[in-house]
Amino acid sequence: MAVPLLAFLVHFIGGDTNGDAGNFTPKTVLELVLFLGLAGTAGFCEELIYRGYLTQQLRTWTASNIIAVILQGVFFGLAYGCYGRVMFPIMVQGWLLGLVAYWRKSLRPGMLAHALQDGIGGVVAFFS
Repeated sequence: MAVPLLAFLVHFIGGDTNGDAGNFTPKTVLELVLFLGLAGTAGFCEELIYRGYLTQQLRTWTASNIIAVILQGVFFGLAYGCYGRVMFPIMVQGWLLGLVAYWRKSLRPGMLAHALQDGIGGVVAFFS
């Protein structure tokens, strides 16, 4: 559900995901293998940092789970500022992953979802 929502948001705001992002997509089989490893690492590390550590710190500072989830999503989106307007849908993705982590009381579902989304995106880009 999140992937179509994010794709709609990117299309709605007129974001260009083929511009600079095209330089990061795998072009050879070796690059694809390395990209998939990177996608798994990004899924693990970004969830640990944003939905784990940062959310816990923000929850402590604000005494609110909702504000912590909102702020970590904002910081997550801002970290992707190099994508221009596309950082807003990435912010929404951060909020959704933050809600999943809060709801499930675990980072693992978000780590898996994040790694799969990044990995599938690389595979689709490779074969297109």
